[in-house]
This record gives sequence, structure tokens and C-alpha cells, in this order.
Amino acid sequence: MQKAQKPSDFEQEINIQELLGMLWSRRGVIISVLAGVMALSLLYYLSATPKYSATSVVLVKDSKNNDPMSQLLGSMSSGIAKPILNDIELLKSMPIAEEAVRNLDKAAARDSLELFGERHYVSKLAMALGGGLPKFSFGKADAKAPETYEQRMRRLAHELQKRVSVENSRETSVLKVSVSSPFPEEAALLSNALCQAYQQKDIAWNAEQARMLNQFVGEQMNKQQDKVASAENKLSGYMQRQEIYELTGNAQQLLEKLIEVDSKYNEVMAEYNILKKRLDFIKQRLSGEEKTLSASIAQSVNSQLRSVQDRIKQEEADYMMLVQEKGLSNAEVKARRVQIDQMKAQLEQIARGKIAGELAYAGRAKQYQFDLISEQLQSDIRLAELNYAGQELKRLKNNYEGQLNQLPKKQLDYARLQRDREVVSNTYTFLKQKHEESRIQIASEVGHVVIVGEAFPPERPEAPDLKKILLVAMVLGLGLGGGVVFMTEMQDQTVKDGKFFDDHSLVTLAYIPFYEGKEGLAGSGGNGVMKSVKSGIDSLSGSIPEGLLKKSGSGQGSPAKSKDTGDKPALLITDSLSSAFAESFRDLRTAISFSRADDPLKSILVTGTTVSEGKSTVASNLGLAFALIGKRVLVVDCDLRRPSQHVNFSLNRIPGLTDYLTGQKGDIADLVRNTVHENLFVLPAGSSVPNPNELLGSNRMLDTVAMFEELYDFVILDTPPLLLISDTALLSKAVDGILMVSKMGYSLRKPFEEIVKLDYLKPLLLGVALIGSSDAGRYGYDRYGYKGYGYKYKGYYKSNPYLS
Repeated sequence: MQKAQKPSDFEQEINIQELLGMLWSRRGVIISVLAGVMALSLLYYLSATPKYSATSVVLVKDSKNNDPMSQLLGSMSSGIAKPILNDIELLKSMPIAEEAVRNLDKAAARDSLELFGERHYVSKLAMALGGGLPKFSFGKADAKAPETYEQRMRRLAHELQKRVSVENSRETSVLKVSVSSPFPEEAALLSNALCQAYQQKDIAWNAEQARMLNQFVGEQMNKQQDKVASAENKLSGYMQRQEIYELTGNAQQLLEKLIEVDSKYNEVMAEYNILKKRLDFIKQRLSGEEKTLSASIAQSVNSQLRSVQDRIKQEEADYMMLVQEKGLSNAEVKARRVQIDQMKAQLEQIARGKIAGELAYAGRAKQYQFDLISEQLQSDIRLAELNYAGQELKRLKNNYEGQLNQLPKKQLDYARLQRDREVVSNTYTFLKQKHEESRIQIASEVGHVVIVGEAFPPERPEAPDLKKILLVAMVLGLGLGGGVVFMTEMQDQTVKDGKFFDDHSLVTLAYIPFYEGKEGLAGSGGNGVMKSVKSGIDSLSGSIPEGLLKKSGSGQGSPAKSKDTGDKPALLITDSLSSAFAESFRDLRTAISFSRADDPLKSILVTGTTVSEGKSTVASNLGLAFALIGKRVLVVDCDLRRPSQHVNFSLNRIPGLTDYLTGQKGDIADLVRNTVHENLFVLPAGSSVPNPNELLGSNRMLDTVAMFEELYDFVILDTPPLLLISDTALLSKAVDGILMVSKMGYSLRKPFEEIVKLDYLKPLLLGVALIGSSDAGRYGYDRYGYKGYGYKYKGYYKSNPYLS
């Protein structure tokens, strides 16, 4: 079963219409907050340092075609490529920034660079203030140790590094390198200097590798050349001595196979040595931490690739057996070789991806030596491939040599000498080809980075953007203003509208506007005095039928100022019977008349939950409303602590109710006063007493109320707030119904929640007379059509505290 929703759950519910109405009513707050945020945003714009970004365009060529190792190892199935992401990270790296700063430090333009502290930007706000605020220095200027050149270069490089951004156009090798500065010319200069530094580093790196490999291959070629000359001399001398010119038959075929396999073996080992030399060069460039990282990644990657590597080893072994059986020139042998090369290419792709993933996971992707670690790991894998390929070739070579050993000695020696000559000659040819390729590489080395377009000074700054700042400020200002209003409303625990009473089973009998009268009328707490009864009668002569109004009687009923209070008289409906204020009490009169159709009311207790809610004014005007339709009404002022009915009707307070209850006056009929209307009578509070609670709770008070019910059509008791003191609760036993009064934005919700929980009061509660704000539109008074029916306020009503 679903749990019933508590009334308090409804209190926080606000529909869209109510929310918009609340925001509109507090639009002044929202506009003030918005204006403040907009002003701050303008100050920020005027004081902000502009950011000009100049962009250079860089093309990164395919490194596979430019890499010197790929050029030297043309027979290898793969080259070591540099992913475009590596170039992006290198362009933003510290070494490149430092290289650019060192180059700029030697340039003539350094004396005008903001980066070097030679130029300072003065904001528009500072210029408007006369060049800005003076700079203050605290402490001794020489307290800090002087900065060395290297420290200064590192600091400036770090500052430059923070200004760099690199973007890659999708699916291209084009990079857009941007560097920011407060000055457009400097932004272009820094961007170009950074790209040039990276290009120079790239050329130097590739050229260094090419020179190292060219030197190594040249040394190997010279050694091989000596071996070729020695082998040829031995063969020619042996042929002359033994008068042998060639081998025939199976011996020749066996020798050709041996020469082919031996040459292939030497080529593999040459590749192995070149790659080994390259690997040694890379390891020299790695730091201790990077070597540790490389070893850790190698162990992880090798464990993942072991099954694939074992399969390739088995395929190599099977291939060598097939070569031994059918020879290298056989079509099936060639097809098997192609298949193995494809497997190796796939292995290399998998390895490259796993290495990149491990490096990224290790958090080293932004370090300058990223490529070196990747190349080292891939070179290790390739070395392993060459190693077991060489082992298989060596095993096959040994097999052929074993077969040659079975030939006659004369043929055997000749075959060996011829084999040695062919092998060293083939190896020499291979090395010579690689040496020439490396020479060409050195001569044509321009690196894999090309600056396609140099940066130029931008026309306008990238930031701050005034339109964006104002737009954000507007959204933020409206949001903050709305948030302030919303939080204020949520923190406000007062009654906002009649929906609160509907949710707590209290009927809203009428909405009473909250207005201030014209000159001569004032609310409670002031010093104004009501106009004379005569002038009131004159002003209303056209509104009330003749004969229903009479002048106040003489003596104790004469109008007089209260000598013990400074309160102003309340606004009465007889001051303007055509007003919305008067109409609201007609609505209240009608609602009360129909609230007990089966059990007519004789006595009504009017109360509230706190002081200055307007209950006394409601009691006075409700009595007038019933009197205007011919009912004899008595208003009894039972608020003995803060009486006000004598002020509202300009009567003397003494003698009154307390004088009768204490026995000082014997006949209560002598204490009841006439008022401006012949059917309305008032019993003032009387003299001040120290025990009002005991008097109001006495049997004599209960009997008095019962007596009044016999003499008048309606008896209206003006009582203190219900929960503040017990006077009202004691009087509730003597009345037929209780009318609650609440003022929007003033009365708290909590007391009403407690009142509806009191079982002895529930049957007596007639409903609530809800007094609204002077902002009638906010609470919807116009929906009753007061203006539509032609009620004219005539300037009588502005905002505030008449209802006390």
C-alpha cells in the first residue's frame, strides 16, 4: 500500500505558473543581481590580458619511408613508424620548448618579447586608471639567489610549453601548432620558432642515425671485401694446381644449394648485426628509469605474443625442411616463404599496438623518449625473429656441408673453395648496396617534418571574447538572481497563498486586499486619527441608504482619541463601499452565512496566530458587513492585552468588558456603544486588568456571551492570537464558530499546522480570511473581476499596514 503523502510534502511543490509568478514579482532582485554580474564581467574584460594565438601548419611525412633503418633493411617486412600522436606530444614536450627558447635567446627579437620579460601588457582598465596601480616589493630584492642561465632557460621553456596547443586534422598527417601571447607579433614568432626547433631536432636525429649506420656498414663491407679477395685467390690457385675447371653432376647442384643457403644465412646475420648496432645506439639514449620501463613492458608484451612467436618458429623449421627437399627456387617453397613473411608482418602489427598500449597505460606517452622505447621493444622482437631464422639456415647449411663431405677429396676441396668465394661475394654485394643507400639517405636527409605554412600575426585576440563574456554573464546573472529568489522563497516559512490551507483542510473563505488608506487614515502603530464621523457620513451619503447611518451618541459613545494607545484606526468598508476591499468582506459574509446552513451561527470568534495579522480589522468590517444587510451585530473586544476596537470606531475604551466582569459595572447594557451604523454595536475592552486570562475563562464571561446571543443576531468576539496565550482557547467553549485570519507573507505556516491537529477546535473552524499583498496581481485578486465591475480605488489604497 502506498504511503499517504503528508501535507508538508505539498508545501514545497511549485508549479511552473507559480514559479514564473514568483520570479516576476521579485524581478527587481533578479535585475539587480544581473546588473552586478554584468558589471563584474565588464571589469573582467577590461582588466583581462588578451590571448592572441598564431598557428603554423606542419606536415608529418610517413616516417616509414624516411626512417634510415627501413632504408638499410629493405628486405625486412617492416619499418619502425612514428605515430602522428607521438609528433603531437613531442611538439608540446619540454626538450623542444627549451630548444626553441635557446634559439630565441640568440635572436635579435628577444629584447621585445613578453616571454623574456622585456615587454609588459597594460590592460584597458589599468590605462583608464592612469597606467595601473604601482607595484610594491616586499622584503629585500636580493634575498633570492641569482638565476643561472640553465635555470632561466628551463623556466622560460616551461612557460612556453604552457602556451602551446597542437591539433591534428582528422585522417591527415597535418598538424596545426598554435602558440599564444598577449601580443600578436610575438605569438607568430613563438609558433614559428617552436616548429623550426622541432624540425631541426628531427633532422639531427635522423642524420645521426644514418651516419652511425653508414659507418658501421662501411666497416663491415671493407672486411667482407678482404674475404672476397682471399677466397678468389685460394680458388684460382687450387684450380691451377689441380687443373680443375668446374664441377659436374650432383656435386654442382649440391654446391649451388649450399651457396644459396649460406648467402641467405650471411644476409640474415648482416641484418641482425645492423639491427643490433641500432639497438645499442637506442639504449645509450635511454635513462635508467626508461630502461626499467622498457624491460617491464618487454616482459608483458612477450608473454602475450609467445604463442604467435612459437608458431612462426615452427613454420620456419618446416620451411627449411621443404628447402632441403625441393630447393629455394621451387614454387611451393616460395609460396611458403610468402606465407611466413605475412605472419611476421601480422606479428609486428600486433606487437606495435600492444607496445603503444602498454606505454600509454604506464603514463609515459608524453615523454620525449617515447619513440626510442617503442623502437627498442620492436627491435628486440625483430632480433629474435632473425636469430631463430639464422639458426634454421645454419642447420640447413650444416646439412648441405655434410653431404659435400661425402664427395671425393679433390671435388670436396674445390667445392668448398668455390662455395666460400660465392658466399663472401654475395655478402659483399649486399653490404655494398646498403652502404650506398645509407650514403644517399645522409645526402638527402631533410627529416620527416615539413613546415607547410608559417604563422602570421592574428588580427583579433582569441580571448577574452566580449560577446561570450556578456552572454555567460547574462546566463549566470539570471541564474544567480533566480536562485537567490528561489532560495529566499524556500527559506520563507510564511503563508504564500490559499493552496496551503487547501492542503490542510482549511477553507479559504475570502481574499482580502491589503491596502493603505488615503490621507487621514493610517495603520496600527502610527499617530493618525480617523476623520470625523460627520465627514465620513457626508462622503458616504451616496453609498448607504438614508436612515441606516446615524451619528455617534453623546457621552460614553462620543468619538474620542484613545488616551492609552497610539494606534491608528483601521480601514472600514464604509469608507468606500465600491472598493475591492469592501467587496472582499461581502464575499466573507456570504461564505460564513453558507458555512453552517443547517446550524445557523450566532457567535463567531475572530482570531489569528500572531500579532498584527489584521484580525481586529477583519472583526470590525465583518460586523459592518452583516450590519449593512440588516443584522443586529455586536462586536466584543476580548483582546484585553492589546485592545483596538475602540480605536477602529473612535470610541472610549473605558468603561467596558473588564469593568463588567470584575463587578465594577452592574448593567452591561450601559457599556455597549453605538457606532456609525445603527445595526452595529461595540463593547470595548474596558479598564486594564492584571488577570485577563481568568476573566475570559470565567463562567460569568460564558454566561455573558450566551446572553449576547439572545439579544443580537451576530456576536463577533475579537480575541488574541490562538496559540500565543490561552485566552482564545478558553473563549472557544462559548462560540458557535472560529474564523481564522492570516496575512500572506507574514503569518507562519507552522501554527496553522498545529491548530488543525487540535481535536477540540476542529468542529469549530469555519475557515480562513486570507489577507493578501498590495501586489494584487501576484496573488490573483484581479481574477475576481473587481476592476471589471468598475470599482474605483480613487487613490485610497496603496501598499501597507492598515490591517493590524
